[in-house]
Amino acid sequence: MEDGITRLLQSQERILKVITEEVQSWMDDLLRDTFNPEAFIRFIAGMGIDLSQIPNLVGKPEGFDPYRILGLDRSASDGEIKKRYRELLIKLHPDTAGVRGTDFLLQMMIAAYETIRKERGWQ
Repeated sequence: MEDGITRLLQSQERILKVITEEVQSWMDDLLRDTFNPEAFIRFIAGMGIDLSQIPNLVGKPEGFDPYRILGLDRSASDGEIKKRYRELLIKLHPDTAGVRGTDFLLQMMIAAYETIRKERGWQ
């Protein structure tokens, strides 16, 4: 009886893993298809915002919160911050992003990480 329950639980775990992977893949495809970085950049530029100055505003009182840019709370651990940085680096890097126009987002993300790195005294 216990052996049957164990097999059932293992099957359930495998099924949940497959479903989770499929949902993640679906979400990645959806975001890639709906979020066009080039359109976003044109929209921002059309509002009169100088895109070249945005990375300089990260971490400044009148600028952008570096933790929010990375999608983290201020209470995030050093490991969580570094892990998130690597994930975003892979997703936004022009060689791996799968779409053109991620340069601006990549620059903003790197500026946010550098601000946090300096704030926390990392080498």
